[in-house]
Amino acid sequence: MKPALSLTLWVGYGLASLILALGLTWGLYAQADYGYPFWYEQLEIGAHIDQYGPLNRHHRRDFERLDAATHQTLFHRIRVAVHDGGRGLETLSYPDRAGRAIPLLRPAEVVHLRDVAHLIDGGRVLVWVAALLWLPLAWLAVRRPPPGARAWALVTVTPVLAVIGWLLVAGPTAVFYQFHIWLFPADHEWFFYWQDSLMSTLMKAPALFGGIAVVLVGGTLVLAPLLYGGGLWLARRVRERHR
Repeated sequence: MKPALSLTLWVGYGLASLILALGLTWGLYAQADYGYPFWYEQLEIGAHIDQYGPLNRHHRRDFERLDAATHQTLFHRIRVAVHDGGRGLETLSYPDRAGRAIPLLRPAEVVHLRDVAHLIDGGRVLVWVAALLWLPLAWLAVRRPPPGARAWALVTVTPVLAVIGWLLVAGPTAVFYQFHIWLFPADHEWFFYWQDSLMSTLMKAPALFGGIAVVLVGGTLVLAPLLYGGGLWLARRVRERHR
């Protein structure tokens, strides 16, 4: 086996482990509404809504009059919808002081959240592919010597350092916006001022996404080594039994 092909197998297995770790972290955290009740308190989202809710320029009145539990319920419903292909987003509403149902989302926000839903659907496919390849790649990798430290550094450390450098130079917010430019259709609105969007106000965007990203990265860093080592252990056990 040529060294380049051996390196490809090991890197492919490492990448599958990383994607699987991120997918598991994402899936588990999504079931907890991405920790929104926790971030609601930590980021003082209630006070943020009190400030920007009355300034809404699209006649979404009385949003600031809702209590924290209702805000959290609305976020939960958005989360459920975007994890279900975007179905039901246009029906989300909240009551004003007279009890009338006020649409929570404007059409542009519904389109954006459906774009997010499509990304999540694509992410699920990627995670399933990684899950299917995880053990076969581990099986193939353990039959070859692992690459040396220099080769590992070239294909793993270099990209990580490049991303860290980008974050340090451009800043997290600029990187966040650049990913939106890459990921979403050019003619679809994705930037919403707090005064124009109850969705952005409810999420205190992009602050909430920073907190969510920290948890996703942390969970991935914990799970990835476990999956990487666990897959190799299973592959070696299976190989020993079939000798």
